[in-house]
Amino acid sequence: MTDMSTTRPVIDIETTGPEAAQRLLQLVRHGAQNADRAIRSRDAAIREDHRAGASLRDIAEVAGVSHMTVKRIVERKQAE
Repeated sequence: MTDMSTTRPVIDIETTGPEAAQRLLQLVRHGAQNADRAIRSRDAAIREDHRAGASLRDIAEVAGVSHMTVKRIVERKQAE
């Protein structure tokens, strides 16, 4: 387990001053964009694994989501 008293923030950003809110919003925007890319990549890998014959439950275990989430991801792409 990591000793939280010695960890440093991933991004060191000044959180005080007149532009603090704007800088923090930019950080949130950047995080959201990265999360969207990661989810699209994960979903593509899930669909590829499913096409290759992996079971929904096996994919779910590896991806860290429920088998119903995997099912929705696979079905959503099939419907498009």
